[in-house]
Amino acid sequence: MTYQNFIYLEEDELDKPIYRIFPISRFIQILTTNRLTLVKPKKWDDPFENSLLSAVFTIDGEKTEFSAKDEVYGQCWTQHRETDAMWRIYSPNKDGVRMKTTPRKLLNSLSSKTEKNPEVKCFIGKVKYKNKKNLEDCFSEIDLLNSNGSGIAASLLYKRKEFSHEKEVRLIYIGDSGKCDSDIFQYEIKPNELFERILFDPRMESSLRKSYISAIKCLGCNSEVRRSTLYDAPQLLEVNLN
Repeated sequence: MTYQNFIYLEEDELDKPIYRIFPISRFIQILTTNRLTLVKPKKWDDPFENSLLSAVFTIDGEKTEFSAKDEVYGQCWTQHRETDAMWRIYSPNKDGVRMKTTPRKLLNSLSSKTEKNPEVKCFIGKVKYKNKKNLEDCFSEIDLLNSNGSGIAASLLYKRKEFSHEKEVRLIYIGDSGKCDSDIFQYEIKPNELFERILFDPRMESSLRKSYISAIKCLGCNSEVRRSTLYDAPQLLEVNLN
């Protein structure tokens, strides 16, 4: 893939880690099916998502909608290595596992399984966070009709400043016109090549974690497995006051 498929990412960020937390049941499903799932932006929580693609445009006095709004899929990752908020939001049942990869690996995993024109269908980009009043100005600078597809992808890489703590990176796939009835898009992956490390929720009960580790090993996963130490109590220091 060319550099144009990496949007708002500096060249030195392409091989730096990005992360995503999955419920353990979803991760086991990934290992069982060897498939990663992207969803249409309308499934995301923020009502501002996909707002540009969903807008009504006036062309030669006639109002029309942009058909691509129903043909785009995405998956959200983060540049945050680990935070308390991440575990509490994305692993509310204390059963999450955090995956680690890089933007280059993630994009290559998608483009290598896209048979037709991956260079205009597959993108990964870093989200930009703007004040609500500035979003319209940012959208006006995006060329949705350019021939390389980057304009459509870029339209999904803006969020309100209130979400800036997420430090999101998004994998984006533009589907074939008229063939995107499903709200999800799946593609085949090789988990051992894509995921560099698996980190278990620090709050998961020890025996349960060991059972899950055994299960994922039986499914052929040989990625490095660790447990987060985020909530471990610090070791007591011995201080000599003499």
